[in-house]
Amino acid sequence: MQKIMIEETTTTTTKASRPTASSATKELDDLMASLSDFKESTYAKPATKGKQKEAAHQLDCMLGSLQADMSRQGVTTTQKGCCGACDKPIVGQVITALGQTWHPEHFVCAHCNQELGTRNFFERDGRPYCEPDYHNLFSPRCAYCNGPILDKCVTALEKTWHTEHFFCAQCGKQFGEEGFHEKDGRPYCRDDYFDMFAPKCGGCNRPIMENYVSALSSQWHTDCFVCRDCRQPFHGGSFFDHEGLPYCETHYHAKRGSLCAGCHKPITGRCITAMFRKFHPEHFVCAFCLKQLNKGTFKEQNDKPYCHSCFEKLFG
Repeated sequence: MQKIMIEETTTTTTKASRPTASSATKELDDLMASLSDFKESTYAKPATKGKQKEAAHQLDCMLGSLQADMSRQGVTTTQKGCCGACDKPIVGQVITALGQTWHPEHFVCAHCNQELGTRNFFERDGRPYCEPDYHNLFSPRCAYCNGPILDKCVTALEKTWHTEHFFCAQCGKQFGEEGFHEKDGRPYCRDDYFDMFAPKCGGCNRPIMENYVSALSSQWHTDCFVCRDCRQPFHGGSFFDHEGLPYCETHYHAKRGSLCAGCHKPITGRCITAMFRKFHPEHFVCAFCLKQLNKGTFKEQNDKPYCHSCFEKLFG
């Protein structure tokens, strides 16, 4: 019998911080990124050092003029770091998460690529996941419904289960403090397990759960292994087998027709058969004078044997 172990599955959700911003700052982000790309491509082209220096100066002047113009319109143009996805500068809206800054449109689920925005998300190996994808990809699965386990779970039979899905495979009842029994990888309550898989008693045909007697190619409750006729236990453990069932000596001979009709005890040696019954020789006597009918000749009246003399006296 095994006991149930209940665990708590814990996962940490993180919420990204994202200050609101106008569409103007979004356009400014795009423009700043474009100018930055242009600046990088200018440095990448083969040119003299003087020309590179002149081009960089011109771009810096253009960026400076743009920032000054936007500042006069009340738009903040201070760079807020580079995006963790595209590695380009961020001026407008920014999301801070996982120790990095991101363009809002670049902070997406690592599996489905949908924007996470300011929703809760889960982190795995430094990558963000939306809640449905995280649970589908990484949460333990229930052995019954195969769905992800989001809260408490039961660990048993080398599997995990929703607490409400860990029940008897036969009757469907959930297990209490008595635990469960296992057969072929499936859990069963105590009653169903013994009813389905325990050996059955040769006397009452009910399941055997504890001590038993093994005899006559069967198992028996100790209280059920008794004479089939008188229901008495066997003294000394000896019994007689008749048609696969246990009997005491008296009822065994009664079943076989080998009880003396005179003393009602078993006949084990010589016997006399008369009136469709068997007798010890010394017990086959005249019903009136009680003398032994050792000659084997007798008269019968009302199912009783008589010697010739008594029969003549009584019925002649």
